[in-house]
Amino acid sequence: MYRLYVNGISNEHHYSELAREFFSDGDYEVVPIYIKNAGGLALGANSFIFNSEDTLDRDGIKKEMFFRLSSITGITPDWGTLTGVKPLKPAMNLYLAGSDLEEVDNSLSEIYLVSDAKRALINEILKYQTENVPAADDNNWAIYTGIPFCPSICSYCSFGSELAREKSIARYLPELNREISECGSLFRRSDKRIESVYFGGGTPTSLKASELKALFERIEASFDISLSDLEATVEAGRPDTIDEQKLNAIRTAGVNRISINPQSMKDETLHRIGRLHSSRDIAHAFELAASYRFEVINSDVIAGLPGEDANDVADTVRELIELGANNITVHTLSVKRGSKLKSEDPEYYLRGVREVENMLELTAQILHEAGFIPYYVYRQKHQMGSFENTGWCRPGLHSMYNVRIMEEMQTIIGLGAGAIGKRFYKDDNRLERIPNINDYRMYVDRIEDIIARKRRYFD
Repeated sequence: MYRLYVNGISNEHHYSELAREFFSDGDYEVVPIYIKNAGGLALGANSFIFNSEDTLDRDGIKKEMFFRLSSITGITPDWGTLTGVKPLKPAMNLYLAGSDLEEVDNSLSEIYLVSDAKRALINEILKYQTENVPAADDNNWAIYTGIPFCPSICSYCSFGSELAREKSIARYLPELNREISECGSLFRRSDKRIESVYFGGGTPTSLKASELKALFERIEASFDISLSDLEATVEAGRPDTIDEQKLNAIRTAGVNRISINPQSMKDETLHRIGRLHSSRDIAHAFELAASYRFEVINSDVIAGLPGEDANDVADTVRELIELGANNITVHTLSVKRGSKLKSEDPEYYLRGVREVENMLELTAQILHEAGFIPYYVYRQKHQMGSFENTGWCRPGLHSMYNVRIMEEMQTIIGLGAGAIGKRFYKDDNRLERIPNINDYRMYVDRIEDIIARKRRYFD
């Protein structure tokens, strides 16, 4: 057990997050202390003190920790002292405050110790967004609607999804419709506009075509919008849930973006992680989608899945580009607590770091060569190698919804089980989370409370 004493702090959160980049859970403890001159403390084995003279700010303390822990463990995290899920945000804040791209790059290096490779990624994303994404407008809101059902549960996932059963869906949809109607009524009294609508999950295409059609109509009527006039996305997700009737319902409603998320095109991997479809099913889903002429087809790929190497991930990306994906998100595997993989192999995410690094480098090369550009990035806890998830697109085909989530300067109306709404208060530059209950049964049982709690956010 390593004990890391940090002088002059009241909350150890930021420093615990940094320590997690170097140690396994349970192998370290961050201890706040308050001592004027802590340098003379007698410490036991594997105990270290930081900010001993109480003269450093947060960034200074984190730099001191970074160098010391790196020398102890031999680990040098590419993201330096940045530990949050939004590594672009410090760079964007510097840019908006008047720094040019070179000054931003210097700050990322000198203040946050970010590696050359990750600084290049940040700079490319920053350049794309400043040239192609309009500034956030407080009057433009977004809608997220969650469908918490999947045909099977992947081995790495712990999200509160349920197996898609007709009885469960039939119990859920009426209460979801109540929340949609109530929030829509409240929204119509405001002077705000809807910029984007996102149907996620879970797997929204776990619903029948008729249920999807009714859901789209409910959203449009309740919020007085037309999906065809907005950036509207449906996470079709699993190819085994996609058929012509559902695609027709989605496209007829005016939705212009869908996701087909294979994670891998290797059949052995799909079976290993609990998918019920094959790579051929993925190709067939793309063939069906092509006939409906969606503007954007996004696909997710995961680097670090059990049994795969860099060539496997590279082959998946090449196949998806050939099939017609024009927006691809490359995720680094995050092994969630409560997932099957975490319970069977708790330390899995700590192994294979160099191979995952090779995967990310190789996929970036392939996507660049195919004309894709990185346009957003975020991180998650327990990712292999503490790497990142990067969204790539062909020029102009970025997801506004994804960019706005990372900016944290837009109100999002979260509807349904597992949805996380966010209320942005521009005058205070403050974002307040409005999470719904994950479990659909509890959501159904407590829908009155959920709706009542949301009313105040429309004031």
